[in-house]
Amino acid sequence: MKRHPALPARANDPTPAPSRPRARRVPWGRALVAALALAGCQPDQAGNGGSTTMFGFFKGKPAALPSLVAPEVGASLRREKTFPGTPPQLAHAGYDHCTPLRAVGQPPQARFVGPDHDGPTVAAWRVAAHGGQPPLGIVNSSGETIRTAVWEITGDADKPAFVRQRSLSIDPAQASWGGFKTLDLACLPGDRLVFGLYYLGPNTRHQVTVYDVARNSFRKLGEAVRDNSGGAPGRLFETWPLAPDTALVLWHSGDLRVQAEVYVREYDHLTLFSPRHPDGLEVLKLGLDDGNVERWTMVGHVLWLETVDARDIRKPAAFVWSLDLSKLL
Repeated sequence: MKRHPALPARANDPTPAPSRPRARRVPWGRALVAALALAGCQPDQAGNGGSTTMFGFFKGKPAALPSLVAPEVGASLRREKTFPGTPPQLAHAGYDHCTPLRAVGQPPQARFVGPDHDGPTVAAWRVAAHGGQPPLGIVNSSGETIRTAVWEITGDADKPAFVRQRSLSIDPAQASWGGFKTLDLACLPGDRLVFGLYYLGPNTRHQVTVYDVARNSFRKLGEAVRDNSGGAPGRLFETWPLAPDTALVLWHSGDLRVQAEVYVREYDHLTLFSPRHPDGLEVLKLGLDDGNVERWTMVGHVLWLETVDARDIRKPAAFVWSLDLSKLL
């Protein structure tokens, strides 16, 4: 299945690549915190079915991890027999003004290069001018300082002039961070960008956040974990263009240990961005009771998901789901 957008391989990634599908390596302390959290209270919501057997730190019935569909959707998550055989071609993304690149040097002296450049580079993105907003150059730092800089740029596409650096207020806890860098980035409708960030903080080290270019402001979608099911490098989010002005973002949260070095995700989140919902509407919070997303696609206005609940790794439970998004599109 083709996924959008295709990102270049990342060099000097601060987190390790997975060793197997659906496996996530996290520090012991975080694994213990995740296990203890499962012993607490969960929302009193009914799931749509799925596995109830798991192997973890404690014996007994695990806490429920149900799915939640936004009331605005006006439809329920439906169990299906088979996933569509030939997913349709992706819609045209009229909002996609982002180009993933590499950069040599640091702004304001930086220049953009292609993936075949011979020499040390850092991850970078160029965002074309649109909707009255200036073009942007987004560049990760090199060296000991971990930082992402957002600059307004002009001039040549490969060697632009970095004319003004924007001050970034990403998170209320940002002052306590030891640094941060961008792992994934994509354009969204309404002159917004979605960032997948790695940051040096006391707790979780990844988050997905949305940047409003016009307002120079961020809105955090949540603390995130990587999807390692497709192999290295794991990604923090994926986007699917539903229409020239509409996009769906899939991201993930919560590590759950099933055995040594093997983790599954507690939730997969699907957030819609459109003219009616420029800041995003979480249409589905898919709980592990209904599986982790392995494949997803849109057929017309219907979202299709192929999922696996691998808490019992000897006998994983597989599902196919559909969700009609017609009332939102």
